[in-house]
Amino acid sequence: MIDDDEMDFELEPDEEWDSMDYISDMADSSRSMMMDVVYSSIVNNKIEVVNSMTITSKKLGAIEHVLSFFEELEDYEKCAELKKIIDKIKE
Repeated sequence: MIDDDEMDFELEPDEEWDSMDYISDMADSSRSMMMDVVYSSIVNNKIEVVNSMTITSKKLGAIEHVLSFFEELEDYEKCAELKKIIDKIKE
C-alpha cells in the first residue's frame, strides 16, 4: 500500500504549461491520425470505393476533403493517389 508520504505530487500549476495549447495539439494530432486511417481505407479498398453505391457527389466530396487535408500538409504522394481514385470515379 502507498502512504501519503510516498506520493510526491506537485500541486502548483506549471506556469509554462498552457492547457488550451495542449488540447489544440491533441485535436490536431487526432485529426491527423484519423485522416491517415481514412486515407489508408480509401487506397487499400480502391475497387470498393470506386464501385460503391454511395452517391457519386458525396463520394467525391468526401475524398476531395481528405485530399485537401493532405494538400495543406504538402503530402503530394497521398494527394496523387487520391486524385487517381477521384479520376476513376469520374469516368
